[in-house]
Amino acid sequence: MEPHEEKPIIYTMENKPIVTCAGDQTLFTGLYSLLAQQLPREPMEWRRSYGRAPKMIHLEANFVQFKEELLPKEGNKALLTFPFLHIYWTDCCDTETYKASVKEDMQRWQGVLRLHGSSDWLIVVVESDGKKKNKTNILPRTSIMDKIRNDFCNKQSDRCVALSDPLRESSRSQESWSSFLTKLRTLLLMSFTKNLGRFEDDMRTLREKRTEPGWSFCDYFMVQEELAFVFEMLQQYEDALVQYDELDALFTQYVLNFGAGGTVVSTHLFSWRF
Repeated sequence: MEPHEEKPIIYTMENKPIVTCAGDQTLFTGLYSLLAQQLPREPMEWRRSYGRAPKMIHLEANFVQFKEELLPKEGNKALLTFPFLHIYWTDCCDTETYKASVKEDMQRWQGVLRLHGSSDWLIVVVESDGKKKNKTNILPRTSIMDKIRNDFCNKQSDRCVALSDPLRESSRSQESWSSFLTKLRTLLLMSFTKNLGRFEDDMRTLREKRTEPGWSFCDYFMVQEELAFVFEMLQQYEDALVQYDELDALFTQYVLNFGAGGTVVSTHLFSWRF
């Protein structure tokens, strides 16, 4: 009998930027509620290209268990199903465990990300005093961090962060948690801005081809509507409405051209479904 393949754990189904979680799923599950609650509390300044004014936004995330099937296939540029950040969680604190299993698991994880061209990732090392007391052959946290950075981060040492007893009430734990949230918001926003910019550039290129034979308004509509959904996801409702205004203007122009005896570029124009 073939082994049953586990389905990815989906922690929330809302329409939010996707963040995948690899490594110790039990560790992350214990922190999920706190993370989902506190991630959007502090606003981030969102600076965009083309001279558009910066805005303050509250970032949320849809955390899912890491699976290779979730990574975008070549040619798939959809944003709503695009994982913007990949996080590896571990509370490893001894030499043998790191060498025997954690390091190899991280290597597989990063290998899959490289294969799909995914460069937005973060490794989180959770430190627990309680776990340390029950372990022998302990490496200091700084040594574990150094090993991971040397093995995986190269010149990106900021892609590996320590999280000190996040469920405790101590000032050290709270400071560590606050620093981690800031790092997570920053990386998520950086990835989102970068990939949204690419999506908009591709959409403009597609729009500029609207006078070419075979250009489909329906295909273009689906692309710009997804952009509207993305703005709605960020609660930028005015920007979302702008996308529909532009689509309405473009559609109206085609109707007018057709009424005046012009050529309708897309043979699928009137198959537009609402």
